[in-house]
Amino acid sequence: MSNLQSKNIIPLVTLGLALSLLVWSLVLTLAGAVKPGWQLLDLTVVRFWGLLLALGLLATLVTALLNRSRTQLCLCLSALLLLLATTYAYLFHFEGALSLAEGESYEPYPTSFSSGHKGGLAPFPQAPFTLTRVEPDGKKGRAVIVQKGIGTEIDTNWRSLGSNEIRFKGAALAPLIVVSSKEKGELERSYVKVDLSQGEQVFEFDTLPYQFLLRRDQPKGEEKDLFHLEVRRGKLSLFEGSARLGQKVAVQGMEVSINDQRKFALLEIRTRRGLAALQAAAVLFAVVAVLAVVRRKAI
Repeated sequence: MSNLQSKNIIPLVTLGLALSLLVWSLVLTLAGAVKPGWQLLDLTVVRFWGLLLALGLLATLVTALLNRSRTQLCLCLSALLLLLATTYAYLFHFEGALSLAEGESYEPYPTSFSSGHKGGLAPFPQAPFTLTRVEPDGKKGRAVIVQKGIGTEIDTNWRSLGSNEIRFKGAALAPLIVVSSKEKGELERSYVKVDLSQGEQVFEFDTLPYQFLLRRDQPKGEEKDLFHLEVRRGKLSLFEGSARLGQKVAVQGMEVSINDQRKFALLEIRTRRGLAALQAAAVLFAVVAVLAVVRRKAI
């Protein structure tokens, strides 16, 4: 009896680790501590438990070979396959958010993305394209991108883009901010991708020591494009007031103007490698586990 218990101690510990990892992951997700999905594996504790689980499976595999237990051997191999497929899918998983104005192109650089998740071995999506048209329509907006001369319409559903997937998340108007001075001429000219429909937005330029706060003002009379602009340097407010589209505002020896507006789209791109292998490994493990239970009951 004691010999049987010693043989089963490694499989039992491994099973306990797997179950505790699953339960703890569910607890963290339900508590809102982490987002559901791949971000869960960013936790150091989960990675550590994953390593322990892998070592436990290898030890169980060795004991299965020594004891010539076919059932245990099949369970270990299927579990190891599932673990390897999960690790591969995680390492090569990429998901990022970016914003492009009409006429702008996406290039596979880290600075192209404002946020996202990148696996340790995942490259940035190698699928350059140009955004040619944005058609905002609430949550059902769409955009048209051109890749190698071929136009593709994208909406809120995931759409294939080579080995990647892309979808439309939203749209807004990007104001063209121009900052100039009499001595140095034009200091900055950039379309700022801020969604003014969400209220006041704060932005800065790398070339200037100022902070800009911008929001839409209620139109007065026939004036349609009216903004509330504030320019700060540190905690000191240099200017605060209304500004019309095209109006130049004097700010400490400079002139700031909002010259134009251009539609831009909020997009999401993701790469999911090894997903089919992961699903197949999960099904295989489930089948082997069921067969092992049925065989044990038959004995």
